Amino acid sequence: MKKKPDILKDNLWQLMWKLSLPGILGMMVISINSLVDAIYVSHFVDVKAFAGISLLFPLTLVITSVTVFIAAGSSSVLSRAIGANDIEKQQKVIPNMIALSLISTMVLMIIGLLFSKELVTFMGAKGAMLDYGISYFEISVLGIFFSIYGLSANGLIRSEGKIKQAMTFTVISVLLNISLTPLFIRTFSLGIDGAAWSSILSMLIYSIMTSFYFINGKASFKTGSFGVRIEKSIIKDVVNVGTSAFVMQLSNVIKQFFLFRTLAGYGTSHDIAFFSAAFRLFSFLAIPVLGLLQPMQPIIGINFGASNFSRCIEAMRTFRIGGISFILILMVPVLIFPEYCIQLMVPDMVLNTQEIFNLRSILTVLFLLPIASSSIIFFQAIGKGKLASMFPIGRQIVLFLPLIWFLPQIFGINGIYYTLVIENILYTLILWIVSYSELRKLIGPATENIVFQK
Repeated sequence: MKKKPDILKDNLWQLMWKLSLPGILGMMVISINSLVDAIYVSHFVDVKAFAGISLLFPLTLVITSVTVFIAAGSSSVLSRAIGANDIEKQQKVIPNMIALSLISTMVLMIIGLLFSKELVTFMGAKGAMLDYGISYFEISVLGIFFSIYGLSANGLIRSEGKIKQAMTFTVISVLLNISLTPLFIRTFSLGIDGAAWSSILSMLIYSIMTSFYFINGKASFKTGSFGVRIEKSIIKDVVNVGTSAFVMQLSNVIKQFFLFRTLAGYGTSHDIAFFSAAFRLFSFLAIPVLGLLQPMQPIIGINFGASNFSRCIEAMRTFRIGGISFILILMVPVLIFPEYCIQLMVPDMVLNTQEIFNLRSILTVLFLLPIASSSIIFFQAIGKGKLASMFPIGRQIVLFLPLIWFLPQIFGINGIYYTLVIENILYTLILWIVSYSELRKLIGPATENIVFQK
């Protein structure tokens, strides 16, 4: 029988590896899914199709925000109900989660179907990009429920501690999508519509798998009847917890909207395709690192609760070094062969010197990600929820919006890349200072010498 990890005593490097590996693998699978979809569209349809669906990214983030809202809230309610052995509340979580998923889906589908052309046009799509975008978006809207419900249900499996089971369903869904997308696009001659239908089918099967997991009684908690219920006490609890996660996601939606809208205003279809490929590459590298940082919250939270402040400091230092090292391993081939990596997604695209510089610049700021993200996780772990929410939102208002308005006016399309680099540097510096200050308040000057050692 394997020894259960001891968060209070085990070696932090070993804890980081053991607890983060499932998260890294799961998030890498998701990022590979997004990357492969982009490769299929650009290779099997054309570059304008790739650019057209890339402009829809802020719209898809709205769906993600709603999903995070329901998933985070429902998972938190379930975790606490399991800990308190509250059987009655455990049985109410799934029916209320399904109800919230249905209500959210209905609202988003009505808006999406009635105003699809207006929404895609609003994102700056024109000509062939507009046609591709509308076609893809109208079909994607039909599968909103499977995304919201499927991911929220999978979040419940994670909240009961069955990370491997949750990851298994995710891997099956992603492999299915990777297999079906070229079949739908080329074999069935559905073009860009095929990419949307394959995603819907994959998420449908994903939802069915998670549903049967609960229906067949494999969960470690009492699921109750698999139906639809709306109860004020449960909904209120879900809303209270999920709102902070929703607000953080929504602030990212606003950022992506201005980013892609500015891109459409200053750039050509080539510029949009290049930025979209660079952006997907950035996300592909960033998501596994975020997976590595996931266990940091319980480790710091539990040790903070035990007043073991020096171990909290050491945990932050360990995860930051681990995150930066992980980024370095992932980035070396990309920094050496940037043009080849872009051409995997957009075939035959030739990059000029400025584009290679821009790509390397925004990828280099990934080294700052473990520092910024670990600071936010630290605030969450010690109960500073307002700080954890305030900085991501303030980042968009105080840093991003002024820069994205000002720099492109001076430097044109290159100003977008300069905005992202400067914004990330300033944001990380501010978080570094504030998190250092918070640690000083907690542990006093006596331990200053070990805070954030390089």
